[in-house]
Amino acid sequence: MSYATLEAAVSTVIQKHADFDATNCSQGDYRQVGHGKARVAVLTYGGVRQEDLTLSQIRLTWTINIDLFVPWGGQITTWQTNFATERQKIVDTLAQWPQLDAAANVVSARILNGAAPGTASLERGAYRGERLFLEVAEVVSASRQE
Repeated sequence: MSYATLEAAVSTVIQKHADFDATNCSQGDYRQVGHGKARVAVLTYGGVRQEDLTLSQIRLTWTINIDLFVPWGGQITTWQTNFATERQKIVDTLAQWPQLDAAANVVSARILNGAAPGTASLERGAYRGERLFLEVAEVVSASRQE
């Protein structure tokens, strides 16, 4: 399976939560941050590792970055509370769909950790966010040519 297909599957699963849809969960489009949205998730490529399991099977372990943004109103405690709620929505939704709703070849998808919050100051308001690292493992058949 291609990375783009996996990223689309992650986006689809996140959007299974009622608070996420195509207007606040995107694949690489940071333009959605702002516009008065209560939450925005942006998915980006984070890398891949390959492991040979047998002569005919390979495990690919992809990292998909989930950049989650929540409005920053100037009060850290308020932002932390709001952010924790939004982060939990993503963590819980992905935990309910550990194989990304039966996406082809996916054997597991799990949040590994998160990075320090960043700030995005936009004309449409200020947002702070955190990057969650989602690890997706898939097992594929190898087509050896040698």
